[in-house]
Amino acid sequence: MNDMSGFGFNAGEQTSIAIDSGDGSDSGWPELSTGEFRQHRRIPEFYEEAVIADSLNRSSEEVQQQLSSFIMKQGTDASFTLNENSIPVFTEKQRSIYRGAVYARSHADLLGYFSAVDQKESGANKASDPEQQDAILAQSNRSVRLLLGLGRAGVHSL
Repeated sequence: MNDMSGFGFNAGEQTSIAIDSGDGSDSGWPELSTGEFRQHRRIPEFYEEAVIADSLNRSSEEVQQQLSSFIMKQGTDASFTLNENSIPVFTEKQRSIYRGAVYARSHADLLGYFSAVDQKESGANKASDPEQQDAILAQSNRSVRLLLGLGRAGVHSL
């Protein structure tokens, strides 16, 4: 693969990192991975797996807190049940929606990092970065609202 800036970094050697995996510390939430995130969000291969894993951990925690907080405070008419630890038991479609929410949130989280690493001196237009982050974060919020059985209106209230 490509050598990056003479540091000998070979992206092909990176191994996907599991998030919320069933490795004995099973959280009950759907498993995610840095490899799947790269496929879903078309993340360049030369970004370190550990940086992406940290972002996925932050993003999954945020989505989980949003879901749990809303359910505890207001209840929900969502079509999932809760297990004995008050964690949603998702259908396959709902797991897909959850992954989309976390991956979009992580993409927004990393957008600033990506542009800082990838920034070219000529023609750099950082003016759109906040707008891009907001649009991607809105994708995550729509997915969370869908999981909760809420409509698209009021996305900002989450």
